[in-house]
Amino acid sequence: MSILPIKYSVLLLMCSFVNLAHGNDLIAFGKECLAKEERLGKAQNRLDALSLRSERTQKKNSQATRYLDRYQMQKEQLETSMTECAETTPNSAYCHQVMQRYNELTYLIQREKADSIENDFGGNDATIDYEITRNNFNQRHDDFLALCRDSNMHYALIQNPAAYAEVCSTPQAKESITCSLF
Repeated sequence: MSILPIKYSVLLLMCSFVNLAHGNDLIAFGKECLAKEERLGKAQNRLDALSLRSERTQKKNSQATRYLDRYQMQKEQLETSMTECAETTPNSAYCHQVMQRYNELTYLIQREKADSIENDFGGNDATIDYEITRNNFNQRHDDFLALCRDSNMHYALIQNPAAYAEVCSTPQAKESITCSLF
């Protein structure tokens, strides 16, 4: 009769080692998921900043285009006045003002074109950078959700009180995707 209790004791000891090892795997899994979630949060913040920069660049380019169109329209109107001045009174104060404004508009048009070339071809196309980065982030976020929210390991972590307590002991961790059921 003494062999039977020994067998049960050995079996219980083996089960507790298996649970302990499984618990340690769950803890490591949970901590890894929390770390991934934190990195994704930081990446989201950088992505938001990049989005803001993209919006500012688009706004700046749109504004530059409007200015350029307005300057060119004014310049075309002045060309008619300059032609009339050349035919009638080329040395009048009015013709001098028309010529001065025409030269000013020519300068502004050249400056806007130079700025738009610099913004378009300077290797700093924030919109394209943002779209590429957004797609990359979305893929990584989907992978994270598949592993750390929708997997069997995640469900096992939530169901194991010791592993859950170890991983989700802080208030910040309790609010994370890793430590929530859904």
